[in-house]
Amino acid sequence: MSTSTSVRRILLLFPGFLILCYAFAILVYVQIVPDLGIRTAFSTKVRKPIPLAVDTGEQPDQVVLAKIGDQEIKTWANVLQAPEKIRDSTNKSADWFRVERNGERDEELVRIWYQGDPPGWDRWAILGNIPVEEQIPSLLWFLLKVSLFAVGVLVFWQRPHDPAAAQFYVLCVVTLGAFMGGYHWTHIATTPWLVAPFMVCAVLLPAASLHFYLVFPRKKGLYERRPWTTLGIMYGVPLGFLALMFTQYVRLRWQVQGDAATEASYLPLLWTINTYFGIAATWYLASVIALSHSFRTIADPTEKNQVKWIFCGAVLALVPIGYSFYLAMWDPDTFGAGGATWPMFAASFCFTIAFAVSITRYRLMQLDQIVSSGFGYVLADPVYYAVVFIGTFMISQVIAGPSFTEALTVSSTALLLMVVLDVARGRIKRALDRRFSRDKSQLDRTLQRLSQAVEQLVDPPALARKLLHAISELLGVARGAVYLRQGEPPLYHLAGTLGPAPPLEDLSPGFPLVAALQANKPVLAAPYGFPNSAAQRQLEFLGGEIAHPLLLEDRLLAILVLGRKDQPYRPEDIELLAALAQITVVALESAAGHRTIEQLNHDLQGKVQKIAEQQRRILSLQSQLRRQVVVPAEPAEPAAAASAAVEPALPAPAGIVGASHEVRQLLSLVRKVAATDAVVLLRGESGTGKELLARAVHETSARAAKPYVKVHCAALSPSLLESELFGHVKGAFTGAHRDKVGRFELANGGTLFLDEIGDITLDVQTKLLRVLQEKTIERVGSAEPLHVDVRIIAATHQDLDKLIRQGRFREDLFYRLNVFPIRVPPLRERPEDIPELAMHFMRQSAQRCKKGVTQLDDDVLVLLKSYRWPGNIRQLENVLERAVVITEGDTISLGELPSELLDESETALPETVNGNGSAAEPVFSGVRPYASLRGERERAEREQLVHALAAADGNKAEAARVLGIARSTLISRLKKFGLS
Repeated sequence: MSTSTSVRRILLLFPGFLILCYAFAILVYVQIVPDLGIRTAFSTKVRKPIPLAVDTGEQPDQVVLAKIGDQEIKTWANVLQAPEKIRDSTNKSADWFRVERNGERDEELVRIWYQGDPPGWDRWAILGNIPVEEQIPSLLWFLLKVSLFAVGVLVFWQRPHDPAAAQFYVLCVVTLGAFMGGYHWTHIATTPWLVAPFMVCAVLLPAASLHFYLVFPRKKGLYERRPWTTLGIMYGVPLGFLALMFTQYVRLRWQVQGDAATEASYLPLLWTINTYFGIAATWYLASVIALSHSFRTIADPTEKNQVKWIFCGAVLALVPIGYSFYLAMWDPDTFGAGGATWPMFAASFCFTIAFAVSITRYRLMQLDQIVSSGFGYVLADPVYYAVVFIGTFMISQVIAGPSFTEALTVSSTALLLMVVLDVARGRIKRALDRRFSRDKSQLDRTLQRLSQAVEQLVDPPALARKLLHAISELLGVARGAVYLRQGEPPLYHLAGTLGPAPPLEDLSPGFPLVAALQANKPVLAAPYGFPNSAAQRQLEFLGGEIAHPLLLEDRLLAILVLGRKDQPYRPEDIELLAALAQITVVALESAAGHRTIEQLNHDLQGKVQKIAEQQRRILSLQSQLRRQVVVPAEPAEPAAAASAAVEPALPAPAGIVGASHEVRQLLSLVRKVAATDAVVLLRGESGTGKELLARAVHETSARAAKPYVKVHCAALSPSLLESELFGHVKGAFTGAHRDKVGRFELANGGTLFLDEIGDITLDVQTKLLRVLQEKTIERVGSAEPLHVDVRIIAATHQDLDKLIRQGRFREDLFYRLNVFPIRVPPLRERPEDIPELAMHFMRQSAQRCKKGVTQLDDDVLVLLKSYRWPGNIRQLENVLERAVVITEGDTISLGELPSELLDESETALPETVNGNGSAAEPVFSGVRPYASLRGERERAEREQLVHALAAADGNKAEAARVLGIARSTLISRLKKFGLS
């Protein structure tokens, strides 16, 4: 766990711990705070029914308090503080205080005077604790909110970086503080350390709820586009009201303590609270809208059901919440008298039920991935504790029973016993699992692995290895091997080993062990001192204790060989092997069928591609023939008539060979740029045919009849290059014995091809830039400008952008040259042109060497297409010329190709991947490559050796005579294939 994650958890869990302590403090506080049963909100007016000890007459609907005991009542704060001051008073007078016996209890009575008619009207009220019926909703609220709080803590602990999990936890924290403090707000209003957390939680509750619904189950678009603006508005408004409420509360408390408060002193705070009720209602409606949007836009069915239940809970809660808002805004007396208690409890109950259903049925917050099987017992402990505590306490209030301290002691003892029993249950369960469930768990793991392998349709070797490892873990075997059937006639090849490898990699059908297993019975090693058969001797030679067959309809598909174990193999072990073998046989047959289908599909694709290759070769031959045909000159009209009848394809300019999309695109660019005098910059690797492409531009342009001059800039020194380009006059430098015409003058009116332009020096670049700008040159040693009309074509294999960054190439010259850039692709990017190029170079070389080479072997074409050709077309031409020189027939075969091509084809073959995820046979355009053909020959030779040894019963001399080779040759071949 990273440090940042730990810090994030601590920072957010600490407020949760504080709010949990705050909730417990509220529950304890309401048990000890004195109470007269008088409920009012921000005034001294009291609505009936008024809890009185002796009532002699009809109670008025509303009275105004004048005096409670010896406390004068001027403001609402006097009403709240009076019970505590009376209980703490040491000068209690019989005029306003007395004690009466009520059954087995002593009741303290306090006299209350009211204003009104008749004047001085008074009654006696009981001074005690908060009634039980008022504490029941508080305790139920506590259970509901603590349950959700526990879920929020658990989810956040497992996924601290999940925004929805973190916000759900924050919502649970704020809800717990708001509801626990809100139910007893009239009792804690004069206690700052209790009312301050309530104010914070109550004010932030609408914003926290809206924040959660904006990120659950997916972030809303508005929140994703403008997160900080949304958060600023969402929390900024409540925080502003919170600061204003704190300021007004502190000011009001200062006035109350200075006995300067009046009824009007409460109006600013009351107006602020009522205004914020409207803000809270707006935020709540926004939460409902966010839930509705999630329900309409979410596609995942599980998340949709989660949102549906929470949305239903929110809609149902609108009624009790709306009624509570009505009481708070327009009937504050009823609100202060507790009229909103049960409506708010109903709203909370709606949300709790909605969240509970979403958690239990639809994996809310993915809780099922977090909660373990034992978490239910752990969660049941505090629930049981709460039930015992609440039940004991309520009984003590209804009938004579244990006190609050005694109820707390009993419930805590019950909790401790539950924890001890949970620990003991866990230890006993683990001991029973270790004693009785070890074999079952191993078998379950084995079956699970085999089931996964069957479902994935893995290739037979991988499946066989999974079987071997699973059985070795199940039976406790440290050594084993598995052989799989291959080919026809069958050969059993080693597919997987455990521990040291057996001495034989292949088993032939003629082997005694294979013959014995054909009877579908396992072969066990003979006990020490007992005679053993040939099959048992071969089993011991392989290092096995038992060999088990895997048969399907009398066909032996695989052989499983297991080594020794701590205890001898029992009948139960053999039966278990038989059962697992049957499962594996079905999987092997399915995998083999799947692989056969893939191989047939692969072969079909190869044949299709081979047909396409033959078509490309035919097109290549047609292209070659067209280039060799000479059309005789005819009169214009017949020629026009012939062209109207049949319009033959024009040969590519400059003898360019190729019919790929890349070549067609290049020729299209050549035709477009040839119609202009724009500067052309050819970029590409060495040997890609840039010079040929430059000639094609010249031959298809209007300058085709003019000179075409080329200069290889990299082959000349800077001083010599300048003289070659611009010429020099006699005496310009040492050795300049006569005037010399430069290449620019020679190419006047035509085309100048500057090859490897990236290798010229900065001085020459400066002069070349002047030529491009002014179309004039100056010979070396002369100041007379000469006008030239030259079309520039430049080429380079270097990265000019990199040279510019290094300061080795002028940026302004680059922009002058880069008017019409053409990228010449390397040969590896157009492999479909290789057959035509190869045939072209083969014919050219055969004509030069005066040899009758006319064909290329199919494997040669495949290998040529698979090679990456770092030297591009120039390298291909050299390879074909070498092959023509050394070949003795009319067809070039693999033997005439350079060794580097053959070596790279074996190490860098592209592989196809079959549906089982394993590498299949590498292919090139559907034709089997050289390495694959050689691998098959080696496999056939290895099978031939194994079969000969099996027929000769292991006698190498006899096997050599059967094969018609020397014994030494047989031994060397056995060593080569690892069969010795």
